[in-house]
Amino acid sequence: MGIVRNQAIKNSFFSYIGVALGYVNLILLFPNFFSTEQFGLIQLLISVAEVYALVSAVGLANSVTKFFPYYKTDDKHHNGFLTYLFLISFSGFIIASIIYLLFRPLIISAYIQKSAMFVDYYFILIPFALFSLMFNVFEATARAVFRTSFATFVREVALRVLTTAGIFLFMYKILDFHSFVIYYILIYFVCAILIFIQIIITREYSFTVSLKYFQKTKLSEILKYGGFTLISGAAMQTGLRIPALMIGSMVGLSMVGVYNLYYYVGSMIYVPMRALSRISVPVIATAWRDNDLKKINDIYRRTSLIQLILGLIIYIGVIINKHNLFYFLKNSEYVVNFIFFPIIGLGILIDVAVGLNSEIIVNSPKYKYDSVFNVVLFLVSVIANYILIPISGGIGAAMGFVLAYFSFNFLKWLFLYRKYGMQPFDYKQLIVLFLGAVVFLIGDNIPVIDNVFLDIIIRSSIVSLIYGVAILVFRISPDLNERFTVYKGKFIKK
Repeated sequence: MGIVRNQAIKNSFFSYIGVALGYVNLILLFPNFFSTEQFGLIQLLISVAEVYALVSAVGLANSVTKFFPYYKTDDKHHNGFLTYLFLISFSGFIIASIIYLLFRPLIISAYIQKSAMFVDYYFILIPFALFSLMFNVFEATARAVFRTSFATFVREVALRVLTTAGIFLFMYKILDFHSFVIYYILIYFVCAILIFIQIIITREYSFTVSLKYFQKTKLSEILKYGGFTLISGAAMQTGLRIPALMIGSMVGLSMVGVYNLYYYVGSMIYVPMRALSRISVPVIATAWRDNDLKKINDIYRRTSLIQLILGLIIYIGVIINKHNLFYFLKNSEYVVNFIFFPIIGLGILIDVAVGLNSEIIVNSPKYKYDSVFNVVLFLVSVIANYILIPISGGIGAAMGFVLAYFSFNFLKWLFLYRKYGMQPFDYKQLIVLFLGAVVFLIGDNIPVIDNVFLDIIIRSSIVSLIYGVAILVFRISPDLNERFTVYKGKFIKK
């Protein structure tokens, strides 16, 4: 866990800075200077572009992680691996773009009534998807050689800083809304180039454009795996984006803005998982190559527990500070719909509590099953949203999200337990949930202080201190206790 821990710490640092910047953008700036419809449009464009880019990549991100250990060579040519990456991604983008253009009448008919603004930006999604694809491919390439920290910095910090700059340009009327959308798309291109430059500087790859190492059998091998992970990834990401996509079609852009704002607030729960996942995946892939099931199961159990511990306190922290959140959300549409967060947050908490199950399955010999589970996620999400949105509007989409992610994770847990005897849970998770319930009751009953900043600091500090001390005293996570001991030693030494 040494390399996992060290890189995860750096990733966590950048990720939490990104969360803070994202909070500034999405809680302080977007709601106060953009209408809910404008914000909803931006989020809808992001959702469509991400699905578009994912389809274009033909499952490339996971293919890089899985196959790079087998292609890696000392001469840095890596048996032409980069040639395969660029050939597959560029071809996939062309095919996806043709499909996107052919289905234009059908897509427009679905959005023209409730989300007419989206139709005006239909063609701009093509370069947006291309820049997102470049970003994802370069990030996966950096991750394959354990160079995750800078890529995390670019995704979590640089992208958000540039977004903040764009919002200020919009605030001061240097950019109108249309120009802001163009600007926002271009910063994805800038971030992709930054990661590409980092890859060159590391000298881990030799960028020779050559078909010297090209072999149809190797390309076929990557495409076969990529095809399955494409189905898996497309189903999962589309399933994740289905609520926003269907709300846009069935309710309107304003509710897309509300849903996505609270999804972003809830996504803070994912930060520890993302930090651990970025560096754990190459380790898991290597362990599968060496058939080291014990190591995989160890990572599975330890990351699951850490993710629940950290995710739960974030979930509780948002709920007990909801009145402080309302102070910053001036738009009443966001305030009256706070119920979105507890529901969406519950679905995310379920997802993180089961550990890195998808990462383990997708890198295993049984990787094809991951496609099945993600298709289930997609189908449950579509069916649940189709039924619940007409009944409960945006809240129905949030409930569909929880239902889809519970079904999705239960099936993956059952699969790993039956096939490999792996499962991440024991009595420690119950202790964590009990401690969470206790600190929630404490935090929710602390008297409100008029100064919003002082209230956030005191309320959050009391709850976090009680929770943290209890976690350490009961020695629930050896990894967290070890880190605490190390940092305490450094602090005392200084």
